Amino acid sequence: MVQREVDNFESLIHPVTRREFIDLYWGKSTLVLHRHDHDYFRDLFSLADLDSCLMTAANRSSKILQIIPAPDSGRSGMLTSVAGLSKDRLYEAYLSGDTIRLIGVEKVWPPFGRLAAGLQEALDMNIGFNLFLTPPGSQGFPAHVDVLDSLIIQVAGSKQWHIWEPIYERPMDSPRSFQHITKMRWTEEELKLRHKPLLEAGDLIYLPRGFFHKAVAVDEFSLHLTISFHPLNWVDFFGRALELAALEDVELRQDLPPGFIGDPEAQQNMSIVFARLLARFSEKLSFDAALGSLVEEHVGARPFPADGHFSVLAGMREIGLDSVVERRLGLACLVESSGGTTAIIFGPKRVQGPKEIFSTLEFIRDNRKFRICDLPGSTSLDGKLTLVRRLVRDGLLRPV
Repeated sequence: MVQREVDNFESLIHPVTRREFIDLYWGKSTLVLHRHDHDYFRDLFSLADLDSCLMTAANRSSKILQIIPAPDSGRSGMLTSVAGLSKDRLYEAYLSGDTIRLIGVEKVWPPFGRLAAGLQEALDMNIGFNLFLTPPGSQGFPAHVDVLDSLIIQVAGSKQWHIWEPIYERPMDSPRSFQHITKMRWTEEELKLRHKPLLEAGDLIYLPRGFFHKAVAVDEFSLHLTISFHPLNWVDFFGRALELAALEDVELRQDLPPGFIGDPEAQQNMSIVFARLLARFSEKLSFDAALGSLVEEHVGARPFPADGHFSVLAGMREIGLDSVVERRLGLACLVESSGGTTAIIFGPKRVQGPKEIFSTLEFIRDNRKFRICDLPGSTSLDGKLTLVRRLVRDGLLRPV
């Protein structure tokens, strides 16, 4: 098999393309990929890397280590920091049949961090990585439903999955949505089985939120990565639009009447105000303002990737007009123009210049990779080189 570096969305879901995935599967259907290539994720992670990953994670004080006993084992689980549990107890838990889960491993393992940046860039949403090690013949969670879409990446070993059709589609990641799901009564026998795939190293499942599932390591151990997606939905979008409208409308900012819970008259008055405000929503809410606010927020929140940028900074003098540069993985940028100035915005940075560089900045925004001498605009070649070096220094670009 040809070794592939899995550091972006296309390589992760290959041979399915990004467009096919979004059009055919995202939020609509499960996807099961059997690659018959046990080394497909070898450069991403292996069982031999787990000790090094735990050593790095031990520097984090947050509770990111979860011990999950097999269902009906009678043992209690725990959630602790990595440093809060000795290695011998961790070994003992594994040998007793417990699943070991590491939460947020994209923050402690650089290959996961690079992949997370690539996924965020491709899908415009926040990403979380959880690593699961399950001993042979054991199971972690019982059959359940998640409120987040996920990709299950079988890194090593194998695991038998059971996936059932949802009884409530596209649940939201909110306390009330979770309560709504937990009130539903069901048994495995009542659910409609959709897939029962055996995932081996190199295989993948896309699981839309709402699908019931469980997984059992049968004849050998299982090491798998669950990538969870945190997209915005229309509830979020309308919430932002309403929040922006309230900045200009004092009535939307008024408090609910004190004591309304036990006051029927107050509740009646509230219904009148609610109807009046609802009638004004179609006039007050702005799609463009809500979109612009969310885009600006997400562009600003994207972190710089762990891609060795200090070595780039040390060699900046070598960047010339014939150099090819590219936007660093995971970053997005905005171009704004106001008065006689224009600016490009990325992460926490804002690089500003005269309005004459507007078309140059737009080209940089719209092209992930380019040769410096090919930049459009009326600015001199020396000016374009100076601009690119500034964007390299501030973290948007890097030479190829």
